[in-house]
Amino acid sequence: MLGEIFSPECAGCGGRCETRLPLCSDCRGGLTGYKHFCENCGHPSGSEVKVCGHCLGGAPWDRIYIDYRYTGALKKLLLQIKFGYRVTGVGSLGALVRADFLQKYDIITDVPSHFTRKFRRVAHPARSLAKHIAGLCGAEYEPLLVRGRKTEYQYKLKSRMRHLNVKGAFFCRMDLTGLKILLVDDIITTGATVSECCKVLKQSGAEKTEVYVLSGGHY
Repeated sequence: MLGEIFSPECAGCGGRCETRLPLCSDCRGGLTGYKHFCENCGHPSGSEVKVCGHCLGGAPWDRIYIDYRYTGALKKLLLQIKFGYRVTGVGSLGALVRADFLQKYDIITDVPSHFTRKFRRVAHPARSLAKHIAGLCGAEYEPLLVRGRKTEYQYKLKSRMRHLNVKGAFFCRMDLTGLKILLVDDIITTGATVSECCKVLKQSGAEKTEVYVLSGGHY
């Protein structure tokens, strides 16, 4: 860890980084996003659509924003942070956020980890991103959600089991009646976790619940 602090390396290629963000300019330039999005809810789509399957299935979010594909250098960086005890650069992840989506929110919050995993993980990218976004749009950051029980890692489960894994796992700390909330996470694949979180926020009275995710494993 000391070697990483004093000789920061790019998570993608191992070269030296020009900034505090642990991705060199070449790897950062290679990050890719999505070409098509649902006009109604914002979820990535394989083609231009006005309404997607998430809308028709009753997606609990009002709008979702996913910046990049979960692949390449960004995937390596997030895996190092979440499972490899990497700490450098976590506070700089906000530099990757494209701010054109930002609106006015009452509260910015993040998808929480169970307290036992907070001891294992040195850094928490979702919380770092949420605090950064709160600063950008002048909103309050508040850890609204609590993960009340320890769940299995989602990546270990098949798609059909992921919703069951997180069902009933979260609760909200406060009444959100009439408020507009932005929920932040670092990775989304099936959407099971953010869906469950959004349901809890809506049940707690949130008027609108939008989602920002740094990277997505779709298409």
